[in-house]
Amino acid sequence: MKLKNKIALVTGASKGLGKAIALRFSAEGATVLLASRNIASVTELSDRINDSGGHALAISMDVTDPASVQRAVDSAVKKFGRLDIMVNNAGISMIVPTVELSTDQWSLAMETNLFGVFYGCRAAGQQMIKQGSGCIINMSSILGQNAAPMRAAYSTSKAAVNMLTKVLAIEWAKEKIRVNAIAPGYIHTEMVQKSMDKDLFSDEMIKKRTPMGRLGNVEDIAEAALFVASDAALFMTGEILTIDGGWTAYGYI
Repeated sequence: MKLKNKIALVTGASKGLGKAIALRFSAEGATVLLASRNIASVTELSDRINDSGGHALAISMDVTDPASVQRAVDSAVKKFGRLDIMVNNAGISMIVPTVELSTDQWSLAMETNLFGVFYGCRAAGQQMIKQGSGCIINMSSILGQNAAPMRAAYSTSKAAVNMLTKVLAIEWAKEKIRVNAIAPGYIHTEMVQKSMDKDLFSDEMIKKRTPMGRLGNVEDIAEAALFVASDAALFMTGEILTIDGGWTAYGYI
């Protein structure tokens, strides 16, 4: 098992990418702390993992509240003695014409997608420095590297996550802490489905634009996260790992 005896905390674990990552980590032997504002959903997932022979614990956490994030990390350390892997996955989408983008919407995108990642990195980093090792994975997006209309807040927040990842990677390398980000393309999650339901873009549009001809599955990202968290990536830090079916590489209309 690639993550045997590892303690991992995954934010936004109630659905989508966070849920898939938590399940994959558990299958590889990790004890997984499932963090979400939706405690009922992560409790259900925790029960599912534990009933199948894995080890999981549901935790209530609001990533926009630094005290809440710190409590979650502290609880992990109190119960298990360490924190080996931190996955800062929780985030929101925001597709709004920039002239209509309110200050509150801008702030919400930054507080969730950027500040939440920073709070998670800081709390995990403090513990990982004490224990002398650790792995942090931040969830970014291809739209943190590529511009798209109506994504001023979203793309800016994700671009900032990329730079935060690189800064922490070089700052904490001497502490044996690896910090990387995963930049998914269009993955078939509840969040993407909601955007398609609102006709903001279509399934066919994404398939046509993607060289591999499909949307990604949550398992595609979970496998990438497993690689980054495992010993197979011990010399990897400061990277933004793009998983997008060729979307970013494709420069043709």
